[in-house]
Amino acid sequence: MDAESFWKKVKLILSDKGKNQEWLCENTGIILSTLRNKIHLGRMPTLDETLKILKLFGLSIDEFMAYPELVQGDVLNLPVYEQAFSAGKGQFVPDSAEVLEYVAVPRDLRQYASNLRASYVRGDSMEPTLFDGDRIIFDESGYDGQDGIYAILYNGAGFVKRLQRGNGVLRIISDNKLYAPMEEPGQSENFLIIGKVRYVVHKIQG
Repeated sequence: MDAESFWKKVKLILSDKGKNQEWLCENTGIILSTLRNKIHLGRMPTLDETLKILKLFGLSIDEFMAYPELVQGDVLNLPVYEQAFSAGKGQFVPDSAEVLEYVAVPRDLRQYASNLRASYVRGDSMEPTLFDGDRIIFDESGYDGQDGIYAILYNGAGFVKRLQRGNGVLRIISDNKLYAPMEEPGQSENFLIIGKVRYVVHKIQG
């Protein structure tokens, strides 16, 4: 990739996020005048600068390279990772995962773009809200202060569950009434909230 293509992608991503070059520099430590000179003169950033920019955008190198194809018209095409979240007894979540496919979601979700992920649902404990094979679109921003459906890590396994806070405890609820709710203290080493489910792509049943 040449410098012109690189900076065009950077400008496109900034535009989609509603951000500007000043924001990029404030969050990467790159000097604004240095950034503008490199754009104007058609020079590539250093490796360190590139890694900082990609980290800020929440994109891998491959995702950055494909970015113009990720945003098309009114949809945002998100990679769906091999890892899955259980709506049952728990699903192992690997440290890294392969991209299996892309899923189109409304472009207005781009407000979460740098933290947005897509994964599969496994199991039946969240029926009739979520079904086995559905794809959940969730952010990685942790708890947003509101009850709702979240991707979580619980005792080292990945789940997608409804969370309710109250009386100093966190209730972990399955929408399928065959599964009993669980409770955890407000602060627990066994429990981590990854982020809230923002959108669901349902698998056709039957």
